[in-house]
Amino acid sequence: MRRGIVLAAAMVFLTGVAAPAQAVRVDRRDRSDAALIYSEDVSVIVGSTLREPDESTDPSKPLFNDAGVGLDLSWGQWQTATGLAIARYRSDSRSTMVELKLSGLVPGGVYSVFWGTLDPDSEHPDCPGVERSLPLTSLQPNRQVPDPSSFIAASTGKSVYEGRAPGNILTARQTFFWVIYQSDGEADHPFPNRGEKLTAGGESGCRSSFGEDAMRQLIIVMRS
Repeated sequence: MRRGIVLAAAMVFLTGVAAPAQAVRVDRRDRSDAALIYSEDVSVIVGSTLREPDESTDPSKPLFNDAGVGLDLSWGQWQTATGLAIARYRSDSRSTMVELKLSGLVPGGVYSVFWGTLDPDSEHPDCPGVERSLPLTSLQPNRQVPDPSSFIAASTGKSVYEGRAPGNILTARQTFFWVIYQSDGEADHPFPNRGEKLTAGGESGCRSSFGEDAMRQLIIVMRS
């Protein structure tokens, strides 16, 4: 796995023509190390059994959800997804700005973007012990379609998504971004799937429905 490139960017702000260039802010900027296809939320039929696809699976095999409902996608199509993340901590807003450049997505598909960290480990406050990742909210959440942390892929399968995470998530040992295909065409902000949205706050706790209505297709990883 190739190593990421860390860039440091300095910005100088001038308050007037005669003002000295002394106000300098240095923000940390990172580029992702890898983009990996995730296979555990989709299935293929082997004999009469649903199985997780692997490197030996025929790319032409159709994909299904956990209930055996077809996704109108093949394993080969699923594997075409790739992406790059560029993240920068903004000390003025105390937030991390993230740009994702994605391709190979399901054309016209609904996608959600969630972020997480390891060491320290992130956790969704409304689904503790179940959901580790949190929504990467759009820079213009009120205008984002279909919800503040989701988008609709272009007919070419490409998309550029810009979002914001609170604080400096780049100080963690590892930062990651999930690109989640919403197979039912619905988005569930601030949760990544319908099961967690419906069960959050309940007496029995959250229940994830990854593999039923939401499929994590791509994980983009950054290392500190």
